[in-house]
Amino acid sequence: MFKLTSLPESLKLIFMRRNRTQILVAMTVATALAACSSEGATTTDSETGTDTDSTTTTTTTETTESTETTGVETSDIETTEGTDGTESDGTESDSTTMDDSDTDETTEGPAPVCGDGVVEGDEECDDGNDVDTDECLNSCVVAACGDGVLQEGVEECDDGNDIDTDSCLTSCVAAVCGDSVVHEGFEACDDGNDDDSDGCTSVCELASCGDGVLQGEEECDDGNEDNTDECTDLCLNAICGDANVHEGVEACDDGGESDVCDADCTPAECGDMVVNMTAMEQCDDGNDIDTDECTSACQAATCGDGFVQEGVEECDDGNNEDGDGCSAMCESEFCFAVTNDGNVNIDNNSWFDNCVDAPGNTVTVKLYDNQMNEVYSATGQKVGSWTYDQITSTTGVNSQYHSNNHDRIISLDNGDKLFIAGRNAANAGCGGSFGNGYGIVIYPENPNYYNNPKMIVMSYIQMVSPWDNEVRHFNGWTQGHEISWNNGSTMNTCSSTIGFEGTFTISVTQ
Repeated sequence: MFKLTSLPESLKLIFMRRNRTQILVAMTVATALAACSSEGATTTDSETGTDTDSTTTTTTTETTESTETTGVETSDIETTEGTDGTESDGTESDSTTMDDSDTDETTEGPAPVCGDGVVEGDEECDDGNDVDTDECLNSCVVAACGDGVLQEGVEECDDGNDIDTDSCLTSCVAAVCGDSVVHEGFEACDDGNDDDSDGCTSVCELASCGDGVLQGEEECDDGNEDNTDECTDLCLNAICGDANVHEGVEACDDGGESDVCDADCTPAECGDMVVNMTAMEQCDDGNDIDTDECTSACQAATCGDGFVQEGVEECDDGNNEDGDGCSAMCESEFCFAVTNDGNVNIDNNSWFDNCVDAPGNTVTVKLYDNQMNEVYSATGQKVGSWTYDQITSTTGVNSQYHSNNHDRIISLDNGDKLFIAGRNAANAGCGGSFGNGYGIVIYPENPNYYNNPKMIVMSYIQMVSPWDNEVRHFNGWTQGHEISWNNGSTMNTCSSTIGFEGTFTISVTQ
């Protein structure tokens, strides 16, 4: 009979392996060895008593060839072995019958040993070493990403978790900017590309104004907070009106018009041709002419500003009062006015035409000193209808020089007489010059030619040929004598005349 205890140690180990083929092979070998070691031993069939030498061989052969069967019965094999070499009595107490269940129970041995280089039991691998970073772990498990052990040459990292946002991805690749996974605590974003113009930069920072990268709705991004260069800290191109003074380009920038800065970012200044209403400018024509539509103070020309607007106003005395020579509508209340400043101020022979043409019959004459203090005023009614050549005299142009020839002389309300020679009156001399072109003379109540004029208003030179362009022949006559006035006293033009610096006006009203 076959006994496991009779096997050598090397064969016992094979029996402990749970491999059916190995068991069958081991049984065959064991039978052969037993036969050789038991000299003279015989095996008989338990029932027939026949010699089994040939039977044993036959049985062994059949058993070896039937290794694919599900069970092997060895009850017919009996080996009797005594300590004294005698044959046993043929009892079956030491017989061994082996099928699947008997083998499992009989051959259980020590648990598989991980690290012995033999893959057994539940081991996935066993490379017989204690290196944990190769393909087989020290636990005899095949190395895999996520096992918490770094496999050299295969894995960049292995933190043994399934968190993708730490320093090691679940693919056992070290987290880096550009891997499309946001590394918490280190990256603000990660879009997996190196495009700096989208919402996430190539260094995994959220795009923002001031990062030096032009993106999104930014007009510029110079990476600084200097508002005086070409790009503001809002990533907008520097422009006039952004309230930032662009150095070297703008003189000022108040974010719009202010009382010190124009809307074009230049200093507010009257005359710069920029109308700054915040600085109280009404206009700005860039010049200092006061008689056009915009004064030198950048105010719109208006009646009462003291400046006569050419082609619009007849006068402007700086107020809006009537009765002072200039009406509230800046219309002249006199038909002629002249200011004697010591120079030639009457330079033509049409200066009295407006008075001839003026409607009305009331004639008013006034004289003001150079402080515009009134020094003389008188009013009278004209006689007859005036023409350019016949005003207060209806005689011929050559005779109008003499006061006696003025048949329409005007009596003034102060008792004085008003003498006016016509445009083409023609004569000369210290008395005759009263009748050369337009001329105004105020006499006392009894006019006496050149002997007693109180006031003379005439051009410096004579206007009518053959004496035109000659200085009037009055004694002592100069440019400063175009208005002559002896403070109410009379003069004698053949001996002396007294010049007066001031303003004379005459008006003809209804």
